[in-house]
Amino acid sequence: MAATSGKAKTPYERRSKISQIVCNQAAAAESSDHQKRMRERKNATTLPEDLILAEILPRIPAKYILRCRLVCKSWNSVFSTPAFVNSHLTHQLHNSEENDRIIIKRYGFNEQVDILSLTNSIRVPKVPCACDKLCGSINGLVLIVSTPRRRFCLWNPAIGQVRLFDFPPLDVHYAGFCWDHVQNDYKVLMFCHAISRQIFIYSTNSATWTSLPGFMLWMSPGPSTIVKGTPYWSYPISLTLPGEKLKRKFFSTFKFVPEINEFRILPDLDSLKCRGNNFNIANIRDRLVGMAYKLVNRGESNTMVDMYSLDDEESSSGVWSKMYSIGPVCLDSTQWLSQAFRNGGEILIRGDSGPCAFYDPKTKEIKSIAGTTSTFLREFGGRCYSYMPSLVRVRGMESMQNFSTNGVS
Repeated sequence: MAATSGKAKTPYERRSKISQIVCNQAAAAESSDHQKRMRERKNATTLPEDLILAEILPRIPAKYILRCRLVCKSWNSVFSTPAFVNSHLTHQLHNSEENDRIIIKRYGFNEQVDILSLTNSIRVPKVPCACDKLCGSINGLVLIVSTPRRRFCLWNPAIGQVRLFDFPPLDVHYAGFCWDHVQNDYKVLMFCHAISRQIFIYSTNSATWTSLPGFMLWMSPGPSTIVKGTPYWSYPISLTLPGEKLKRKFFSTFKFVPEINEFRILPDLDSLKCRGNNFNIANIRDRLVGMAYKLVNRGESNTMVDMYSLDDEESSSGVWSKMYSIGPVCLDSTQWLSQAFRNGGEILIRGDSGPCAFYDPKTKEIKSIAGTTSTFLREFGGRCYSYMPSLVRVRGMESMQNFSTNGVS
């Protein structure tokens, strides 16, 4: 009698075996489907690298570009090319939310610079030299002055790059910053109020100082307002017009045209034709805007601020035209208007008490900026500028770490 092949399986065992086979087949099918979906997803989300570098990365803020440098060596090299830097700058200039900042120097303290947004204030942890003056900000580059060391510093806080250069061999009292967009040349103006009252200009392209004849500056220019690389200054003058006995106050404005190295006097604004006795200029949406208002005494009603634009600026017949009024805003001898956030038009209000604030023309509200206190405000000088983080650098810039290693400050 032949041997049996084994003990017969019970119905339960047969069902378990069939169930296991079915589960294995289902798992295999699911794994196959998963792999298929992953392949499809990968194919659907993978973009050509040229498209990523040309269209996507130039649109993201500079702080994220710095992180993307770690992706690979080729990306790190691309991010330093003039083509990518210029493309990134162009896109960031139109990013109204992420890059709208104001950079400001605390008065009376070296190496203390703050960057304000609409929500908070951020202290820049390290400034590359003893900074006693903040003289301008263009395309992410910041010009600061160390008077004791008779030295200028052109600095990009976002990428930690710096270039130092010395004063011309004259007494220097004031400085300005501008950009020749035709030659892509960032320039520094020096107002030397000695007997000769000379004005010099430094070109970062040629790394040389030259004298600028033909403009006699009889006043001491305070902080400038920079619009599209062009610096503007405004100051009050008092004149007695023919047929009048009392002096009338005018607000005079002039600018420097960096493409042709030429100063131009702009039309004056008569204080009698505007609302108040104070006039400040600001960069709002990349145009020069004048803010005329009257300071009120404590207890008096709030004031309105008239906003003016300069029409036909390039012609001798240019005129200040009223655009609109904002307010009411509480402005007295302890509070005043300063710069504006470039893209949104929110106006910075500074003073010697309370937090730093801004007036929002859309909501007609005054909102405080976190991290600013009365002490913080009292330390502010009058120098603040529109600021936008960027990848821009000029020839001769080095990492701040090199200067720290070499003991240069």
